[in-house]
Amino acid sequence: MLGLSLPRNDLWFFEVTDLAPEQQGRSQAIVLNFAALGVWAVAWLLAGLAVRRGTSVRALMVLGSVWVVPLLVVPPLFSPDMYAYTAIGASVHHGVDPYLAGPGAAGDIPAVRGAEPFWRFSPTPYSPPFIVFLAGLSSLFNEHMLQVLVALRVVAVASWVALAVLTKKLAERCGVDPTRAVWLGIVNPLMLVNGVSAGHNDIVMLVFLVAGILLALADRPLLAVLCCAAGASVKVTALIAVFVIGVDYARRQQGRLAQLKALVLSGLVGGGAFVVAAQLSGYGWGWLDNLSSPGKALIPLSPLTSLAMVLDPVAPPLDKIRSLGVLLGGVICLVLLTRLRRWGLIRVLAWVILTVLAVGPVVWPWYLIVPVLLFAVAGRPQELLFSIMASVALLFTTFPGGEPTLGYLGWPRVFNMSLALFAVLLIWATATNVMSRWRDEKREDERQQLTAAAS
Repeated sequence: MLGLSLPRNDLWFFEVTDLAPEQQGRSQAIVLNFAALGVWAVAWLLAGLAVRRGTSVRALMVLGSVWVVPLLVVPPLFSPDMYAYTAIGASVHHGVDPYLAGPGAAGDIPAVRGAEPFWRFSPTPYSPPFIVFLAGLSSLFNEHMLQVLVALRVVAVASWVALAVLTKKLAERCGVDPTRAVWLGIVNPLMLVNGVSAGHNDIVMLVFLVAGILLALADRPLLAVLCCAAGASVKVTALIAVFVIGVDYARRQQGRLAQLKALVLSGLVGGGAFVVAAQLSGYGWGWLDNLSSPGKALIPLSPLTSLAMVLDPVAPPLDKIRSLGVLLGGVICLVLLTRLRRWGLIRVLAWVILTVLAVGPVVWPWYLIVPVLLFAVAGRPQELLFSIMASVALLFTTFPGGEPTLGYLGWPRVFNMSLALFAVLLIWATATNVMSRWRDEKREDERQQLTAAAS
């Protein structure tokens, strides 16, 4: 709870006021918070060294559990989204259509008070089946905010455990050291803070996505896209996996006609399942207009937002830049799909998701837990290094209450810094990709020479 100050004293079972910024002083609270996160990051990196020396998955999960326990007894940290979930679920029972109005339209009811102002008065972008789930939880616990929060945290912990089991199986299926995958993808502080403590629905979506990947690798593509469609019912990001798995399924067919049939069939099964689930939720399709709502926040972690702010800080051309970014991202994704044969399903999916995030209107730290976990299973050394650096750096981009830390650097300056960082990352990624291809070609030449000499 270091540096966290709840806006009301009824938003959790207790509050340690001595650790709040008002008592510590804002500057001291920030320093202590960063120091605590720094110690945790170092401990996690040291655990990574233990992985290289042969520690077990069981030992890693014990360590992760030790880190998780303190997070379970304190309020949601580093994001107030769980309070928004409870508010949305409760507002539905007061006649509010969450796609037309924010939960604040229900009035000053207790379950709504914890939501941050923006989402309290803004329509939600979440998919309809997830809204039905939230409304069901609210009904089950009679709109009691704290009980719903505990239930959501139980779901998050159960998802974390299930994800650990699935990640271990996926790593073994891919011939990768499962301890490395669990260390980077599961006991990663970025995952624990955003998935378990903050309770973002990304962790639930990830369970379905990883299960879908396992099914795809077991040559059961239709069940795989169904599983990913279930994940999209929690968060629509999983629809990307439906598309990539469908393309991979089609690629493995013989003949153009068979490939086309496979692509259409997987699209009908996966996309159709999602459409049916959304339609049965009873909210129609107006919610699609709300998918752009998060983009109203100007976050420096978004490359396109940073570019627009650098071009014109007074009247940034956000719409034009984002439209061009979507076109560029679409082209990049199509190119990535041509790498399925060489890179494999998981690695291509990770890069496609990362590309979609990069050209999206907003990027929050928890968005990266998906590609980081996928790289943990199938990434090259350069991608693993990127995942480790991103995991550590993103820990420091939000305060315990959920506010972005980068804003304290000054808005004009921070967008310039972010854009420069993104440029460096792009150059580094391009250079490492070129070097990787050169090494692969060199190995192939050496292999062919050895084969020719042996014959």
